[in-house]
Amino acid sequence: MSTAALTATRRRRALVALAAALVLVLLAAMLVGPDGIDAAILDDHTLLRLRLSRVCLAAVVGAGLAVTGGALQATLHNPLADPYVLGVSGGAAMGGAIAVALGAAAACVGLHAAAAVGALLATGLLAWFLARDTSGRAETPLLVGVTLNAFSWALVSVVRATVSAHKTQALSVWLVGTIGYPAPLDLAIAAVVTALGIALLVARAGDLTLLRAGDDEAARLGVDVGRARLIIFGAASLLVGVAVSTSGVIGFLGLIAPHAVRLTIAKDERLGLPASALVGAAALVLFDALARGSFALFASEIPTGALCAIIGAPLFAVGLWRKVAGFGRHA
Repeated sequence: MSTAALTATRRRRALVALAAALVLVLLAAMLVGPDGIDAAILDDHTLLRLRLSRVCLAAVVGAGLAVTGGALQATLHNPLADPYVLGVSGGAAMGGAIAVALGAAAACVGLHAAAAVGALLATGLLAWFLARDTSGRAETPLLVGVTLNAFSWALVSVVRATVSAHKTQALSVWLVGTIGYPAPLDLAIAAVVTALGIALLVARAGDLTLLRAGDDEAARLGVDVGRARLIIFGAASLLVGVAVSTSGVIGFLGLIAPHAVRLTIAKDERLGLPASALVGAAALVLFDALARGSFALFASEIPTGALCAIIGAPLFAVGLWRKVAGFGRHA
């Protein structure tokens, strides 16, 4: 068997194993309720259907955010890139908040579209700033992300202050990052759009692997860097927009899942991206199960986004400290 065939075989086996693990996680998560493990749900068709829709939404959102994080890390040559950190999620939240204020969220398509446009604007501004930065510093995308986040959340605060109390409450619950019980149409739209976005990025997996080595090296090996980045940023905006519109802002998952894959499974994006999708889906399903089960301890459900931040923020801080320490050593 040739090396290429052997590599393809291993890739398929790894993805099959991860897919099987995801199915087991989905089944286990469906048994977790506000009172802990509840196998009686299997006899309640209505509750079973609601719980199934929730865990499926968590899987869809987790897959989209994880693949987006992996793609942005490769494109920007920055291991700390994440939709939340770079301000893309903030841009999507801004677009969604404006849609809610204008009443466009009454139709789910309107909210999805507004969040996607907000994410696209944030991504476009990120790309514009980076194109004009000649220093090549790795921290530049993070600084741009801080600026975009500050502006986006300031505008969201203005929107919240000008809408009715009912809309303010709805925005507060949505923006904190909560996996809910989606309507069938919402779930279908999220699943289809996420599948399309992931497919676009996986189709560019070879380019992403080369882009990790730098734009000049990728161009030397035949990659049209400008066109590749346009497709990657567009797909990333689509994925973040649908994730934020359906579950609010969930940060750091796009940081955790790709790193876990690269450390344990593969650095090649042809395996890394689909593996990140499966790992991200399983991770968010587990986080959401923990959030759902927290009701038994606190008589209130901890937002899923908060749990992701509790784990992801320290990991980001460690990664940032290592980059700063490395910069100091080579200064």
